[in-house]
Amino acid sequence: MPSYLAMILTLDDVFFLVLSYRLPMQDDIHVQWLLQKYGETIKEEVNVKEISLIQGDQWVVIQYIPLWKTLWSQFGKDTWRIIWSAKQWNASLQTDGTLLVTSWESSWSLTPEQFEVRYSWFDAENQIVEDGVMIELDLKLTEDLLQEGVAREMSRFLNQMRKDAGYDVSDRISCWYTSGDSRLIKILEVNSDYLQQEALLRQLWLWEITHDYSAEFFIQEKTVTFYMKK
Repeated sequence: MPSYLAMILTLDDVFFLVLSYRLPMQDDIHVQWLLQKYGETIKEEVNVKEISLIQGDQWVVIQYIPLWKTLWSQFGKDTWRIIWSAKQWNASLQTDGTLLVTSWESSWSLTPEQFEVRYSWFDAENQIVEDGVMIELDLKLTEDLLQEGVAREMSRFLNQMRKDAGYDVSDRISCWYTSGDSRLIKILEVNSDYLQQEALLRQLWLWEITHDYSAEFFIQEKTVTFYMKK
């Protein structure tokens, strides 16, 4: 049974991609070793949320395309019959890597150099398929993804505040915030540890206090005012 490597990628705009590519069965062990060794690096470099190996063909349409330039010298006029038969899905990949193409009266065996494999998703939109790699942009947003995206924007904003206020990288800053929006307050509460770590904050509290520097964070017509003090 063929295998597919699937990755969920979260982008800065909170959309996420599903990246899958088909692998020959003998490559599974090698791919699993690569993921075990470099999985965390992949997640960090391309902002991947999770990586998993999916078994089965249920999401993928596989089509075998005979290459007429490589067929003509061997099959002559039968080349067009081979191409037509393959388009009618009368082709199957053999265990030795050859492709068996059949018609009602004949059959032909193609070597791996005489055909290519193309893949596409069932019922997929916003997809790119190239060299066996399938990438799909999934535009369905969950509340968790939306909140994670806002938290990332807040992290960037707080780090920019530090720079604008003239704090050194080694400075551990106290930060407070006020907001009239309950959803933003919840996001700050849930992601407090993450924001403190990313922005090098000693604390992040809901309150207004005497401060060195303040700035307003805007998103979707909602605001949070942040206050920083060294």
